[in-house]
Amino acid sequence: MGILDRFKNVIRANKNADKKPAEARDIFNMRPGDIVSIEDVDYEVQAVLKFNDHGWKWTEYKIKDSRKTYWLSVEQDDDLEISLYQEVVAITTEAPRVYEYKGIKYYMQEGSDAVVEEVQGNINVVKGEQVDYYEYSDEDGENLLSIEIWNGEVEMSIGRWVEDYNIEIYPGS
Repeated sequence: MGILDRFKNVIRANKNADKKPAEARDIFNMRPGDIVSIEDVDYEVQAVLKFNDHGWKWTEYKIKDSRKTYWLSVEQDDDLEISLYQEVVAITTEAPRVYEYKGIKYYMQEGSDAVVEEVQGNINVVKGEQVDYYEYSDEDGENLLSIEIWNGEVEMSIGRWVEDYNIEIYPGS
């Protein structure tokens, strides 16, 4: 190896030393542009919201497949809780104790308010914004319903639980 080849190798090594290795992605640190595969359906992460309810924290990802937008909610409670929601037309202006939607009775499990601690991606929410939220499930605990009230505007979503072993993440950058 000649002096010129050695010089080229040193320059190449220095350039590569400045590059940070890609951060491994998991269910807690996905970013806009990542692809998340849930039960063999691919979704692109479009936005990330991190919430804080008086010290209790969770993350919601706005994800989109080829047709619709969904919300993936991730919370580390005693166990890892992952749920997938699709927004529906809200036909209520409040959060009752029992709510019936499309023939299924949902019972309120919890309700409180939270503050948005972090925002990433394309979404009409700002850091520091507050939301009142109410979580429901049916009698069997399989079907989920969420009501969120943002500055008086009601958003409602229906959902279901997702097992972590049915999720694969592919970094977008």
